[in-house]
Amino acid sequence: MRLLLSIISIFVIVLPVSADTTNRALQVSPVPGLFVGGVGLLCKTSENNVAFVLLTKDRETAGSATFEDDDVTYDMMSLKEKTPDFYTYSDNVDLIINRKSLSLETGSGSYSCEIQKISDLHRAAERNLKMLLSENKI
Repeated sequence: MRLLLSIISIFVIVLPVSADTTNRALQVSPVPGLFVGGVGLLCKTSENNVAFVLLTKDRETAGSATFEDDDVTYDMMSLKEKTPDFYTYSDNVDLIINRKSLSLETGSGSYSCEIQKISDLHRAAERNLKMLLSENKI
């Protein structure tokens, strides 16, 4: 009887410890879930400055990529005004998107944009960050 109880207790302790039920292939997107189904805008100036903008599916929120702490994060801006020609988002500065030409006006300049998938735009932002970091010595 003592042997039977010992065997049962070993199975109870050892099996859960050795069991690995996680799916290591599962990747969680670093892009906020708020933007699922939305659209990305890759925007460039004539001087090759780049801006990365995400829009939610309902276009009520925009996220502008910023590079902080060696990571890509998104500053969220709510829709301030919607007209047939423009979306205007505001947080600290206004972000105005021309709905027909896909031009972007910000406090830092004018950009020409192209539409991209959210995941592709995030990867482009990560590549841009790696390029910026590659110049660092430490």
